Amino acid sequence: MIQLPALLSGISTLFLVTGTLFAVAMTLGIMRFPDAYTRLHAGTKGLTIGAGLLMLGSAMRAPDYVTALRMIIVAVFLMVTNPISTQAIARASYRIERARRHLVVDEYGEAVDTLQDTGSQDDDGT
Repeated sequence: MIQLPALLSGISTLFLVTGTLFAVAMTLGIMRFPDAYTRLHAGTKGLTIGAGLLMLGSAMRAPDYVTALRMIIVAVFLMVTNPISTQAIARASYRIERARRHLVVDEYGEAVDTLQDTGSQDDDGT
């Protein structure tokens, strides 16, 4: 029969190794992908999942419950705020028009054009 501390240590190690692999994949994606949007995708997934797994794995090895709770709170904070900030960065990148050159399909631009043709405005006034 497996003892509980050995089981927690094994699960913690699995989380830490998997989180590290996500971090390495994120780094490679940011270095290799050709445009801002795919780089943002790699960074968002790598940070949200990778850092979350690293924090959970570290929380399982924490010396006390207060430290573990703090790590879990930080992981939840990253999971909530990272996609929001990435969306804001993607929208800003779209607006400076440098990133638009590489788009094959531009549904957002079509929607904005349609709204402007009908005289409506979206949530930020464009």
